[in-house]
Amino acid sequence: PKTHYKITLRRSGISLGDKVKGTLESLGIHRRNQIVFFPHDPIVAGKILKVKELVDVENVAAHEVLTKEQQTLLRRPKRGYTVVRSRREVI
Repeated sequence: PKTHYKITLRRSGISLGDKVKGTLESLGIHRRNQIVFFPHDPIVAGKILKVKELVDVENVAAHEVLTKEQQTLLRRPKRGYTVVRSRREVI
């Protein structure tokens, strides 16, 4: 069953009022495209409704929830390098 909200900030709240900024801060969102996970809760649902124009929300299962460390590891590139094409092929 889907037990968590996956909240992604799509638009910045810079020029909006202090209430909206406070809501984003209480959700733990600071940067655009940042993702946070929360369990289903009426309090969190109310916060999402306050900033619904700024965020994307998905319902996800508990096994899909990632910690900040896991999200960081997924963004890192693979070690080393790959040769796309040889310089000799260009000439």
